[in-house]
Amino acid sequence: MSAQRPIAAIDAGSNTIHLTVAAPDASGRGLRALADDADFVRLGADVTEFGEISPARAQRAVAAVRHQLSIARQHGAETVLGMATEGVRRASNAGALLHRIAAETGLRMTMISGEQEAALAYWGATSEDVDIEGPRGVIDLGGGSLEITCGEGERITWRASLPLGAGVTRARWAPSDPPTFAELIATWDGVSDELARLQAPLAVVEMTVCGGTAAALATLAGRAFHKHADPHIVKGRPTPASGRRRAMSLQTLDALIRLTLGETEDGLTRRFRLREGRARLMFSGAMTLYAGLCFAGLDELWVSRRGIREGAMLAWLRARQNWLAAAAAGELPAP
Repeated sequence: MSAQRPIAAIDAGSNTIHLTVAAPDASGRGLRALADDADFVRLGADVTEFGEISPARAQRAVAAVRHQLSIARQHGAETVLGMATEGVRRASNAGALLHRIAAETGLRMTMISGEQEAALAYWGATSEDVDIEGPRGVIDLGGGSLEITCGEGERITWRASLPLGAGVTRARWAPSDPPTFAELIATWDGVSDELARLQAPLAVVEMTVCGGTAAALATLAGRAFHKHADPHIVKGRPTPASGRRRAMSLQTLDALIRLTLGETEDGLTRRFRLREGRARLMFSGAMTLYAGLCFAGLDELWVSRRGIREGAMLAWLRARQNWLAAAAAGELPAP
């Protein structure tokens, strides 16, 4: 396969509308990031409260997509893949929003399923370190849904999508600011019960988490506890040379839960310079990851900066116009 032009992917989720532009290598296996842009639109906030996306939020979404398309074009991307995930899937007026985005920006966004989202997140997150042998797990922690995928190499063996996104979980079980101890118990019981219903083959050698909430949790841990993303040894294996993946332990997640129980959202935002709106997701995100690690029988996970957008670009490189069918089947064609 010859060297190719840069490509881009935009996904509209519960919290952000996010763009990644990357240059593919000749093998079809590697991606070099060229640009990244995220707008914290919070489509899911309207959906959780009203069941639909408000006109004001829709206008902001259109503006974000238009801006990100201009960035993609500036970096030479002719192909731009558009995806809408759980934050849009749950909206009663999802079709109207996607039609408006297409009409006003020219980008056709596809509303992907939870299973497609799981596959794309798995391929994207595991592409950071392709040499790991044995079964691997990937958690995609969004605002509206939680995807869990197991596989080996690029082959997916099992996947599930659950309504356990950080925004949904917070609204359902821990609406107080800060959360109460009773809400902590309710969140733990609720998330654990949902996970216990899965018949998941989680005998994995490692677990990776991707998504904006996970990245924000890693940032909060670094600022609160001075746990920065320095290369170090985890279970005898060094962090990849790129330094892009960061480790997060049960101990760190426990400390994050304790921190968020004792601080208001405004307090967390001011003290740790969090992006407005992110603080509300820190408690529920940490609780969900803690429960997920316990469910998998592990004491540490990796935080990846890659995810659904990189997975979409890899799928397009391999399958071209059939990239969504590849995601639905969970099968990534050989390069």
